[in-house]
Amino acid sequence: MNRIILTAFVFSQLIGELAVWFSSGQSPRGGPWAWVIGVVFLLPGDIAASWLIEKFLWGSSLTLHQLQWFKVPCEIVINGAVWFIFAACVSRGIGMIRRPGRKAARS
Repeated sequence: MNRIILTAFVFSQLIGELAVWFSSGQSPRGGPWAWVIGVVFLLPGDIAASWLIEKFLWGSSLTLHQLQWFKVPCEIVINGAVWFIFAACVSRGIGMIRRPGRKAARS
């Protein structure tokens, strides 16, 4: 990933995580909005990490707060993989658009 995409990734993950943590009871008026902002910024890792935690750790002796601490690194890793794949596809697509094809060059 180039520096701009990496900066956007870190910024969006930071904003998403802060919004989710602050929506848990800091402000009654801003709570629902912060939660929605957090969920949007953390997709798809939020859903995938929640599913993984539910399937593998739900029956354990961990509390909900401890499960949340396991969920955060999982969702950041999942989102990082998605962002990396998306950035690679976009950069490859832009590279193909900028380069003329061999058939077009011969004509």
